Amino acid sequence: MKKLKIAWITGDYFIDVDFMLVPYMKDYYKDKIDISWTVIKSHNSNIQIDGGLECKIMDLKHRNKDPRVIGEYYRIIKQLKGTVDIIYSDFVGAPFYYPILLNTVKNKPIVHAAHNVIPYPVWPLLLKLYVKYVFKHNNHFQMFSKFTAEYFKEHYPGKSYFYCPMTLKGYGEVSTDNYNIDSSKLNLLFFGNVVQNKRLDLLIQAVKDLPVEVKQKVHLTVAGKCNVPQPYLEQINGDETISVFFKRIDDCEVAELFTKHDFLVLPYQDVAQSGPHMIAYYYNLPVIASDIDGFKERVVDGVNGLLFKNRNINDLISKIIKAVNMTDEELASMRKRLKTFSDENFSLTKVGEKYIEYFKTIQR
Repeated sequence: MKKLKIAWITGDYFIDVDFMLVPYMKDYYKDKIDISWTVIKSHNSNIQIDGGLECKIMDLKHRNKDPRVIGEYYRIIKQLKGTVDIIYSDFVGAPFYYPILLNTVKNKPIVHAAHNVIPYPVWPLLLKLYVKYVFKHNNHFQMFSKFTAEYFKEHYPGKSYFYCPMTLKGYGEVSTDNYNIDSSKLNLLFFGNVVQNKRLDLLIQAVKDLPVEVKQKVHLTVAGKCNVPQPYLEQINGDETISVFFKRIDDCEVAELFTKHDFLVLPYQDVAQSGPHMIAYYYNLPVIASDIDGFKERVVDGVNGLLFKNRNINDLISKIIKAVNMTDEELASMRKRLKTFSDENFSLTKVGEKYIEYFKTIQR
């Protein structure tokens, strides 16, 4: 196999997906592939890109829907044309990016990292139409979960794809002490951007409705950006069992949050894949999650985490009670099984091998 030249394009909003993987692949597979890595920063984005990453950062001066961004996309893509064997695109750029990419680069495989696959009701119409366009006109795809891979196979037969999960996401060792956590309690964490389908409201109500003798042993920390915080604050109504930090969490604080808590709670009603889930597994933190497809393929109930019936507050309450009643030995055993599961499925080595194999396949 000749050494493949790969142009890897990452949107800044997906940097947490690639920031560990790409440097690993550039180093570990340097005898097989040569990666040229470009990170596209959205207009007015406040996402920080680590200066130590060996990537070219392209700052967009216009918004995605501004036609003037078309010229910026052309300049980025023009640099790739004719100089690479494969383009791997982990960038959305609706509505102009993919029409330009597909009509500019016609003789090279373009692998679309498909984070958006099944059209959920919360999607805006533009995203639904854009995803359909990409799936119809492009030929090579990555699916990040088994159930989205099955959906894609059924709805787009004949298209080339590979399934490869996200890697574990680590943010280094603990370097802060900004959150006062009572270690005598069962500490639950909700982490990440708060949007409607993640059902933070369900989790808040479940904690509030715990039996008194259980509730006094539990604390919930909510940490993440929320554009419409008032309904959640009104729902909490000063309940001291719940602490809220509605803000963008600095990268340096992530390790502290995930190591000071006992469970990450994922009450989502739908999901393709979850970034916080992979962060939790990196720090060997088990999860309490809804039993939707995106979670149940990665959580074995009672073995490496806990699953509750989707949208069922009573079942969520029962799982929190179960977690409260776990002994230190039982929790340690669950963490041990989680560590084994993560190493076998989501390590950089396991994930990197899947990329290399697919890249080889589409070059044959």
